[in-house]
Amino acid sequence: YKLTAYNNCNFWCEYCYLYLTFRNMPISTHFVNYDKMFKEIVSFDKSKIPDVLRVLNLGELCDPLAVEDVTGFAEELISFVAEETQKTRLLFLTKSDRIDSLLDLDHKNKSIMSFSVNTNMVYQQLEHRTASPEERLKAAGKLQQAGYEIRLRIDPVILYSTWLKDYINLVEKIFSNVKPERITIGEYRPSKGLASHISSRFPESPLLKINSGLISEGTKLRYPDEHRLAMFKVIVDTIKKHDRKVKVALCKEDIKIWKNLDMQINGLQ
Repeated sequence: YKLTAYNNCNFWCEYCYLYLTFRNMPISTHFVNYDKMFKEIVSFDKSKIPDVLRVLNLGELCDPLAVEDVTGFAEELISFVAEETQKTRLLFLTKSDRIDSLLDLDHKNKSIMSFSVNTNMVYQQLEHRTASPEERLKAAGKLQQAGYEIRLRIDPVILYSTWLKDYINLVEKIFSNVKPERITIGEYRPSKGLASHISSRFPESPLLKINSGLISEGTKLRYPDEHRLAMFKVIVDTIKKHDRKVKVALCKEDIKIWKNLDMQINGLQ
């Protein structure tokens, strides 16, 4: 289930699927009818669904912390859910470091903070207006000290000349700042429509060269299996070298990729 606090994103990541989703709505729309939203959350909390599904994802159609310093929405929402719900949890997925207002909240462990991180090369070339990977990891460390559950996403993993060294270095940075509950990994996998859209929006994007080397798989373009397996194996092995207990999952990957990496599918992709 998702909770849509606003549509579109104020960050500019060149690979983002939201460019295609909101191609006719280039300006972000922020919903301020919080009373209605909070009533719907209470109804959701009382509904008869499995506990494993009682997480509201705020990162599907926006970055929920991108403009937190302007709206204060997350601060209000976290406090409301902590006090007014019994089973519901919130999942924030962000590339922001605007978390200072959340550190002293009595969140009652009902909010999960997930940070999307990537290598400095990917950040510098493709993730415009976002906090740097180091700033995101420092923010994650502060939130963990404040008692929040921390998850991370390494997504999209991109193949380039120094990828191996850079992704190993990224994992080293992760564990020097935070001990995540889970790390989810995903490859660069644009839809065919997004690949075309990138060329018109970012005509100098390095993704254009990458797109030409991807293969068609359903509605997506993907790296060939051998490249995906090589990148995932390096990252997973480096993670396990630091912490064998951390949960590691793949995002939207075929079962054959999981099996080739000797990873157990746990339903938490």
